[in-house]
Amino acid sequence: MGRVFKSLTFQIIVTALLIVGVSMAILSNRLIAEFQNELVSKESETLQAIGSQAVERWNRMYRELFNSYKFDSLSQTKQNELMSIFLSKSYYDYINVFKDNFPSVSIGYQVSLFTPSLVYLTDASHNPLPKLTVALPLKAGTQTLGYLVVDRDMPQVLAPLQRVRFEAFKTSTVSIGLSGAATIVLLTFFLIRLLSLRRSVVRLKTNLDTRVPRGGGELGEISRAVADLAHSLKRNIEEAKQTEALKTLGIFTTGIAHEVRNPLTSIKGYASLLEKKLQGRPEAKYIIPIRSEADRLEALVKDLLTFGRPSPVQPIEFDLHVFFVSLGELMAQQFKDGHATLDLQVPQVMVTWDARQTEQMFMNLLQNAIQSMQDKEGGTVTVTAKTEADRVIVEVRDVGVGIRNEDRPKMFTPFFTTKEHGTGLGLPISQKIASFHNGVITYESTEGAGTTFTVNMQRIINPGV
Repeated sequence: MGRVFKSLTFQIIVTALLIVGVSMAILSNRLIAEFQNELVSKESETLQAIGSQAVERWNRMYRELFNSYKFDSLSQTKQNELMSIFLSKSYYDYINVFKDNFPSVSIGYQVSLFTPSLVYLTDASHNPLPKLTVALPLKAGTQTLGYLVVDRDMPQVLAPLQRVRFEAFKTSTVSIGLSGAATIVLLTFFLIRLLSLRRSVVRLKTNLDTRVPRGGGELGEISRAVADLAHSLKRNIEEAKQTEALKTLGIFTTGIAHEVRNPLTSIKGYASLLEKKLQGRPEAKYIIPIRSEADRLEALVKDLLTFGRPSPVQPIEFDLHVFFVSLGELMAQQFKDGHATLDLQVPQVMVTWDARQTEQMFMNLLQNAIQSMQDKEGGTVTVTAKTEADRVIVEVRDVGVGIRNEDRPKMFTPFFTTKEHGTGLGLPISQKIASFHNGVITYESTEGAGTTFTVNMQRIINPGV
């Protein structure tokens, strides 16, 4: 049992029950106090109304006496003598009858002319119980001669409060019981989720693919934060591995490219000699595929060298609109062969980029756009550009076949290609060039409807980056 009492669960439950109990007690006491004040206020109004009737009777008696004896012509001594003679007996008789209409209250009065002390006409006035009392002035003109007193025993006034207290006690007891049960259920549910989250966090130490339980509320937010953190950590680890792998791959491909380039130069040279020797002979047709494959291999070597050992950035300032107009003219034959048209929506924006690398990057993207529309017998490639703060965002949009869902995670992976004669280095090289300009390339694609590549780069790149 000692272990149970020391457990966090037990302490939380007990604390919650104490909080609920204290809160209910405070609320009950506040409600009872408000009800008591309301009872006293209403009873005071009732006693005031009863006393007002007796005071009104006094006022009528005084006015009748005043008018009958023309008090305004008499001295104060004579007025007091007449009031002592006539009002003393008549008002006493009136109160003695009036009190019978209100058996639950005590009625008394005191008039300095003929009753020096307070006179009660009911036996209830002699009990020792605390009372609620209302006193009203008895006046002769503007002069206060005494007071009429109406009171009632406080236990009678507060009798309804006893039932309210009993009901409040029952309500508090039931509320505490229900709150306790609800607290136990909620805390149990909370602790189950918390323990599940704890187990997931422990498993994340060895497996970042561990599923973290989700849910609502603050605990759900913590779960989502843990899951996002694990996902980010996994992505960073994968990116670090990929960066290291690409670095190793770059060194390897550079070495391969150098080893291939020298024999390739010899092959192209001998192919040219053979072409001259066999000119006009039927065997000359075999030289054409040799030269074609040699040219393709030379392009691959060039891409390998670019990917493995990129040139340092040499930024110069140029007009982006003029740049794309020139690039469109340079690629005019490719657009014609692909039955494609180029729609330039590029404003005149001055940028400071490496012009040669930028040309290679956008040429890769435009070539991909043209090739993606060949199966659809051409279409329009739209290039737009805009500035946002110190960034320039260029979009290259085609209406081609789009990118298949299964190919999307590998689009920037070196040597991955969906083309028959592609090298799979165009997009990785373009992404590298964008990163050299503090930028990134992203894309959105709808299969069968087209693809939009977005290049987001810093507008001005300082030399030596």
